Amino acid sequence: MSEREMLVIDTTGRKQYPPEALAHLKGLPVRIEPAKATEEDEVIEAARGATAILVTAAHVTRRVMEALQPDLRVVARYGVGLDRIDLDAARELGVEVRNVPDFCTNEVADHALALLLAVARDIVPQALRVADGQWRGSERALHRLAGGVAGVLGLGDIGTAVARRVAAFGMAVMAHDPYADRQHAQSLGVRLVELETLLGEADAVLLTCPLTDETQGMIDAEALALMKPSALLVNTSRGGLIDEDALAEALREGGIAAAGLDVLEQEPPPDDHALLPLDNVVITPHSAWASEEARHEVYVGGLRELAEGLRNLRRQK
Repeated sequence: MSEREMLVIDTTGRKQYPPEALAHLKGLPVRIEPAKATEEDEVIEAARGATAILVTAAHVTRRVMEALQPDLRVVARYGVGLDRIDLDAARELGVEVRNVPDFCTNEVADHALALLLAVARDIVPQALRVADGQWRGSERALHRLAGGVAGVLGLGDIGTAVARRVAAFGMAVMAHDPYADRQHAQSLGVRLVELETLLGEADAVLLTCPLTDETQGMIDAEALALMKPSALLVNTSRGGLIDEDALAEALREGGIAAAGLDVLEQEPPPDDHALLPLDNVVITPHSAWASEEARHEVYVGGLRELAEGLRNLRRQK
């Protein structure tokens, strides 16, 4: 008697995969079906009867997982962050959650540096003025990066890559990460400090940590008040790390000099978002991950993790 086929729903709607990705599924009785689903009800409707789901932006909450029991056993994410997946519920319900932790490390680190350079040199406002026929430089005081201090919040793979890049620009690097390996930090020449110390001393603060209950809203009005008026803030992690109203106020009132953001709490933002009119903030559309190489690797990695999760499930039977 042949083994029962396992249904996998790809909530991104993807229908084709690189051959290297499909190779990971060799020997598994798997059928993948596409479905565009992001919100809870959409995911529940699309994934009924599925053993596994592949996700990127989909919300996989406790309600979703409970509704898909007893079939759902694996959630595999095309990407790194797991903030849209209820990990506590997954553990309780016996659902294995997997991600692609090595995805887009260099792309995000490069983007963080691009945003840092853009705001440090006030590139965008100057370029827009030139395009408008105005040949004049920055309207705010600029400071060199070399000799300054970079503060990296989160010293994982991306934080490590960012630390190496800012050090190459001649900046001293400090980091705050309660879970960082001290020997690893020491090998990078990075000084581990408390958050308050980092915020108070850094000339540039770069957020490279995941969004968790612990980090939600960590850059609030109180944190921003600790920063230098000349400081720069860069976020390529998750919008929920920052109190955006407090940041807009700090940018308007000179609490900090400028910010470069690839992420916002609501994406895309509403037309009346407080940060949009400000000329000392550069916002990109959650595109730090993007490259053709990373796009290829995330689908290969996603199916690799899916396959490993399904094989783990078979071993348990």
